[in-house]
Amino acid sequence: MAGKVFLHCDRERGEFFRGVLEESFSVEAFPPHGSANTAPGDVVLADCAGMGAEWRGFLSGLRRDLAEGARLVAVLRFEQIRTLDGAVDIDDFVADNGTAEEIRARIRRMVGGDETVRALVGSGELEIDEDRYEVRVGGRRVELTFKEFELLHFLASRPGKVFTREMLLEQVWGYDYFGGSRTVDVHVRRIRAKIEREGHTYIRTVRGVGYIFEHVSPD
Repeated sequence: MAGKVFLHCDRERGEFFRGVLEESFSVEAFPPHGSANTAPGDVVLADCAGMGAEWRGFLSGLRRDLAEGARLVAVLRFEQIRTLDGAVDIDDFVADNGTAEEIRARIRRMVGGDETVRALVGSGELEIDEDRYEVRVGGRRVELTFKEFELLHFLASRPGKVFTREMLLEQVWGYDYFGGSRTVDVHVRRIRAKIEREGHTYIRTVRGVGYIFEHVSPD
């Protein structure tokens, strides 16, 4: 059974996050004083973006109050994200300026319970960790935007299949996206610049049709 999402934030921010999440999840406010009655599979979304240096201690204390198996997701500013390390015991984070789609995607990966083996997709030296939203090439982490990651993951999950630009717009950007197919070309070009090296072409252009992800054998 899917867990609940508890919002640990002020009223104004809580209304925003509730609006983003309540159609897909069971959402409750975290009690202003004391602890929420969390259970394994529940997620606490803790807004730390407005905090100063105390945000690390706040998250540590919050983690201690959660049930074993409950997940902790922090909302962080860019400056906070840059200083993340193993001492900050969270399961995931959301950028303060993240889109509603990104917030839902990250919470969706956390809700639901038992620990599972991380889902990895890739080819050759390319490794895509869909649980952590991370991409590595030859063990080196590559920074992608949310849409770049979604597009790469969609293609890599379906190797050998050709997709038109229109199909990719529909699948990755959604039915209500009004941008043109040029958007796909721009994102593919940026992804290639970040993940491809000489002799390693992962996304191939099928002239007059679209794009295909091809398997690359490791060196």
